[in-house]
Amino acid sequence: MSETVRFKQKRWDLSDVLPTSSGPEFDATLKELYSDVDQFELLREKLNSFSKDDMVKALQLYERIERLTSRPVCYASLRLSEDTQAQESRVLENKMGELKSDVTNKMLFFRLWWMSLDESRAQELMPENGDWKRFLTQLRKDKPYMLDENVEQAIAIKDGTGMSAWTNFYSQLTNKFTYVVRVDGQTLKDEGGSRTRRFTRGDLISLIMGVDPKEREAAYRSLLRTYAEHGDELGEIYRTIVRDWRNEHINLRHHKSPIAVMNVVNDIPDEAIDALLSVCRENTSVFQDFFRKKAGLLGMSKMSRYHIYAPLQPKDRTIPYSDAVEFVLDAFDSFDRGFGKLARRVFEQDHVDAEIRQGKEFGAFCSNVAPDIVPYLQLNYAGKTLDVVTIGHESGHAVHTQMASRHSPLTYLPSIPMAETASVFGEMLLFDRMVEQERDPQVKRDLLVAELGNLYGTIQRQAYFTLFEIDAHDSIGKHATVDKLCELWSSNLKEQFGSAVTVPREFEWEWTTIPHIYGAPFYCYSYPFGTLLTLALYDQYRNEGRSFVPKYLEILSAGGSESPARTLGRVGIDIKDPRFWQNGFNVIRDMVHKL
Repeated sequence: MSETVRFKQKRWDLSDVLPTSSGPEFDATLKELYSDVDQFELLREKLNSFSKDDMVKALQLYERIERLTSRPVCYASLRLSEDTQAQESRVLENKMGELKSDVTNKMLFFRLWWMSLDESRAQELMPENGDWKRFLTQLRKDKPYMLDENVEQAIAIKDGTGMSAWTNFYSQLTNKFTYVVRVDGQTLKDEGGSRTRRFTRGDLISLIMGVDPKEREAAYRSLLRTYAEHGDELGEIYRTIVRDWRNEHINLRHHKSPIAVMNVVNDIPDEAIDALLSVCRENTSVFQDFFRKKAGLLGMSKMSRYHIYAPLQPKDRTIPYSDAVEFVLDAFDSFDRGFGKLARRVFEQDHVDAEIRQGKEFGAFCSNVAPDIVPYLQLNYAGKTLDVVTIGHESGHAVHTQMASRHSPLTYLPSIPMAETASVFGEMLLFDRMVEQERDPQVKRDLLVAELGNLYGTIQRQAYFTLFEIDAHDSIGKHATVDKLCELWSSNLKEQFGSAVTVPREFEWEWTTIPHIYGAPFYCYSYPFGTLLTLALYDQYRNEGRSFVPKYLEILSAGGSESPARTLGRVGIDIKDPRFWQNGFNVIRDMVHKL
């Protein structure tokens, strides 16, 4: 590892997106954007006589508008994530949300016109360019769900003060929460020891993952007590978001089900997600067996929900940020030099915000602005082994989108489930590197336990988030109360853990702590999809060695330029076959048997 501090834990540099939120360059970007949008609107009068050359010019302009829109919109979003309590950032984010809605509305006529064409006319105008062909083909898949232009414009305007506004309010409210932790009746103090410490959620996660069982339990109690105190408000926000989703997508657009909306977006057959979730339900025993074994290793007669993330080692060492980054980059280099180079570029260009700050958005993410801009990573790095894994996960995302950057802005981004392919692969590279470098058998066992815990978090936990969403959307459609949602979540936990884990009653409010179910309904199935898929791919890599690398890189390079089924079909994967998903669980079961 590095002997010098090469990578500093600091805020990112957003100047590659925009230099500031105001001033000449910002104004020039908006002026250029609206000039292009005005030019695009002139196409409305020519649509009836459109030629193939006209279509090519229209798509070139469409791409330019996409690039110009993404810069101020992403800049505002990234600024807000730096400090969700900053009023200036909230105003800017709202303003850019309105800009995006306005641009979408002004260009909506083109999408509606394209979807209204009969098949022969559409084929006559279809360009030869593969990316454009993919984009236009995908638009026509939305045809059954599109409404009249006036209605679509009204929905776009509504979304600015509807679901997205409620999601922002949820984030604003919960990111203000601070937590008091009481152990044996005494509150934990600040470093000086004189004042009660106010913990952030990121701080609580460190306690939850920490070695002290009393602190783990106290941290969970503080987290859940705080959310329960705001349970009525948080529950009503969720009910409002779900009703908005149902009103638009079921009542107006007539999708088959709430989850089918996301399946269409992801270009994944309903049958594939049905198979995935069914196999997850059929394999609850795999992780239940893991938690029984982990309880024994921890000296517990039975695992409690408070302790499922407990480390086995007496104390998880603190890993300096620079060392963690170098470790990740070295692991990526060992797989493929080009893979590592793309990850290194993100850190060398200061596109990472790794600090922990009050008001900063919780968690980690990779933000993609445009194909020609290196992605941005948000981390909340606390120096734990799991934080190193998170660097690998988010860096994998950044590598994926850079590999696909040769494609159009309209098609370079992979669908959400496919986007997890490189991120989870990055985690697996780190796990193998950690085990390879470790000589102590007990530490190797501890690493295996940690990896299985991580697999639980990305497969079974996320699958059961999705199963809860299916039940919640159905129940809210039947006017379920917030208390009913708590009952549904409790039943969900009972099925997931069975008799292997004791679940205290206060966990009935845990669902209100999950941001994804508020801001991105049914997003969470992308994690079990991507993780089980990656287990299969990584197992193939272990068996084939270097000859596998070009095939894997080809999958990443496709981005969103073709359907996931087609991309994966090249390596013999049928995502509608339950046996494929079962293969992933077989790999996990073998890992559990090694404990």
